[in-house]
Amino acid sequence: MKTFYITTPIYYANSLPHLGHLYTTTVADVITKYKKQRGYDAFFLTGTDEHGVNIQRVAEANGKTPQQQVDYVSDKYKKMFADFGLIEYDIFMRTTEPFHYEAVRNFWREIGKNKTPKGNETIYKGFYKAWFCPNCAEFKPENEYELREGEDVPRCRIHEKPLDRVAEESYFFRLSDYGETLLAIIEENPERIRPESRRNEVISFIKSGLQDLSISREKKSVSWGIPVPDDENHVIYLWVDALSNYITAIGYGNSEKSGFEKYWSNVTHLVGKDILRFHTIYWWAFLLAAGIDLPKQVFAHGMWLDADGRKMGKTLGNVIELDVLHKHFSTDALRYFVLRDMVFGQDGKFGYENLIDRANADLASGLGNLSSRTLSMITKYRNGEVPNGKIS
Repeated sequence: MKTFYITTPIYYANSLPHLGHLYTTTVADVITKYKKQRGYDAFFLTGTDEHGVNIQRVAEANGKTPQQQVDYVSDKYKKMFADFGLIEYDIFMRTTEPFHYEAVRNFWREIGKNKTPKGNETIYKGFYKAWFCPNCAEFKPENEYELREGEDVPRCRIHEKPLDRVAEESYFFRLSDYGETLLAIIEENPERIRPESRRNEVISFIKSGLQDLSISREKKSVSWGIPVPDDENHVIYLWVDALSNYITAIGYGNSEKSGFEKYWSNVTHLVGKDILRFHTIYWWAFLLAAGIDLPKQVFAHGMWLDADGRKMGKTLGNVIELDVLHKHFSTDALRYFVLRDMVFGQDGKFGYENLIDRANADLASGLGNLSSRTLSMITKYRNGEVPNGKIS
């Protein structure tokens, strides 16, 4: 039997689920159901990313331990999925699972024992001094932060929150040696990254010059993480930990290798466009270093904007509340709307009135009338018996 493996990102457990998480998981759910109808042995992964400094801080602010914090948020995601009928995933992956802990350390070792395409050590120790965004879980170059008038600390352009100044010893991944290799892979098989507009963004980023990537934090700064093998003074950088869940969840690095051998050859990562860079450039370079085949495809979908085309945010008061959606709208109507009104790969507009209008026009009126007429004709011309049909 043919296999198919689809993943959503594992969602960061520092805050509660929102519309974007619901959309990505809904799309993955629909694709999984379609593949099963077509005779595939399909495996569907979703879950939560549970380490990092931002988890530490949120837990402290809420009077909880980091583990209590991620347990709470993880349960909220599971409840949200259940509320909206998203219950057919095969694994809800959590990066605090013991099997993931050991597998990530094995993954680090595999990366470290190999050479880069240019013959250099893949991992090396150095000193890092830069601005770090806990929410993005990455260090920020100058064009990705801004210093506002009257402030001493710059803010992330995405989250608009103050950055951390990090100056400490770090392990580095020699990403700068992988640019030519990554470009050649994309040129040979462009369909690995879709849609084309997002692929072009990745190509442009690579051509601008890749910098070596800090892949650890000192434990005295970030204690909530997986220790670096053979160096308990460092914890593994969040993205190495988080991205590797896609292989550890199906058996890589532990005794359950059969799932990895079965499913990894046909995997599709479904991600938001804001994290495409991590799922192509960084993730692919890690996999190349470890001698693991690359994903068959990474598809980056767009973002939901409000009905006026503005980015959603609490300050604008235009956030779509999931509790409101669950209370006032049927799951089928919502699923239809998000799949119908966002062109796959582009941004879409979401408003309660838009949802109501679409449900009334397409479902109640269009599909409802079609169903009524079809049933009447079956009764009149087929003695009330539905003809056999096949999925083509």
